[in-house]
Amino acid sequence: MNIDHGVIVREAYKDYTAPIEVADVVNRLLSAVPKERLVGLKTVVLTSSQNLSKPVRKSKAHARGKSYELGKCRGQYHQEWKNQPAWIELFVDNTLAGWPLTMLRVPLFRDWALADVLFHELGHHIHKTQAPEFKEQEDVAEQWQRKLSRPFFRRHHWYLWIVVLPLWPFVRIHRYIKKRKEKANHGLESTGAPPAAEAPETHP
Repeated sequence: MNIDHGVIVREAYKDYTAPIEVADVVNRLLSAVPKERLVGLKTVVLTSSQNLSKPVRKSKAHARGKSYELGKCRGQYHQEWKNQPAWIELFVDNTLAGWPLTMLRVPLFRDWALADVLFHELGHHIHKTQAPEFKEQEDVAEQWQRKLSRPFFRRHHWYLWIVVLPLWPFVRIHRYIKKRKEKANHGLESTGAPPAAEAPETHP
């Protein structure tokens, strides 16, 4: 794969083995993002919720006026802190938990599972560094998630919709159930330090 997006993608799991090549998918997704939208973003860390200490996993993060356990989130954006670049943390175990392995073997659904959270967190970065809006930050991140996802899927998966279209009602049902069960797992923005040398440090 020709990786020219300039963002470091690093895997740092603990007692977890991803069922797919997550780094390859994330690199492909980042390669489809206009480079100007990645300015200031240094690293995407692929990790598991078990990398967090128990107190941090149980700690509360806040979005839309509600509290969520950090250990149940799918991702987190860490803005620039003390002259250290911004970075994104993806909890791969939580991200893939609602997806059957048979679906993840299909490139369309594999990309979909990771694009949903990666582009959401990237939306936080764009909102914070390039396109500030006086709106609920989670709403803005979701808007950017859609803006970044559409061109990627139109370019890379247009042919698969011929196959998927008859199954689309079932896909929508699955996604609705997944969203309901994992409502707390949307990425949450955090101000925190950059990752340590081997594993990320989370600062809710």
